[in-house]
Amino acid sequence: MLSARCDLANLKTSKFSYLPVVKLENYISFFTVKKLLAEQRTEEITKIKNLIESEGESSDTVALYGMAASVGKLITKPKNKVKATESMSKISALEALQKKSWSEYKRSELSVVPEKKFKQELKNLAENKVEGFFLIDEIVDHNNGSKSMGPHVVLLREVHHMSAEVAELLKIGCDHDELLRSGPQVSLLDVEAGRMSYILCNVTSPYIELIMQRFSNMFTRIGVKNPSQTLLDDLLNTHISE
Repeated sequence: MLSARCDLANLKTSKFSYLPVVKLENYISFFTVKKLLAEQRTEEITKIKNLIESEGESSDTVALYGMAASVGKLITKPKNKVKATESMSKISALEALQKKSWSEYKRSELSVVPEKKFKQELKNLAENKVEGFFLIDEIVDHNNGSKSMGPHVVLLREVHHMSAEVAELLKIGCDHDELLRSGPQVSLLDVEAGRMSYILCNVTSPYIELIMQRFSNMFTRIGVKNPSQTLLDDLLNTHISE
């Protein structure tokens, strides 16, 4: 929850802002895998373009003739042919995976991306070096026998909002069966028989401050135009050129 607790307690606003938190496995499937698939595809395309350049041809022909035609026409050396064919096969596999829903990935299919890249991404996440995300190593449901729910990831870029009515329901805890019996469902709550919605736990200090600092850094960046090329040229001519 981003909104101040005093605002929630005193109902000073009708809307409250919060950041969504997702399970680590869902983060890996939706964010990490998609990112690595796109990066690996780009890498394989670059490999093919480099092979074309090594044949003394221009890699710009790929945009003109397409990848397959360029490989067939411009790459003639046997070793280069083998490498290009391998990259083409990987590109096809990567594109097929990119068309799938994040929940349909099979672990064996992801071997098209080197394992070391997955390890590096998870290492960066564990050290909270991935911009726009924050790893909470464990969430404990103190209302359910201190049950561990495992690691989760805060999505720092995705600010959501809820009504004061929903916030108050979450504060006191709500039984979905009672909501269903009461008539109109509360907006923003996925009401389902047999479920409960309530506050699981609070992020403790100093981690709550660290999360807020990371969030603030995301949304207080100020973008300005780059210096004009004329200015850069003048600086180079005045201070660098002989």
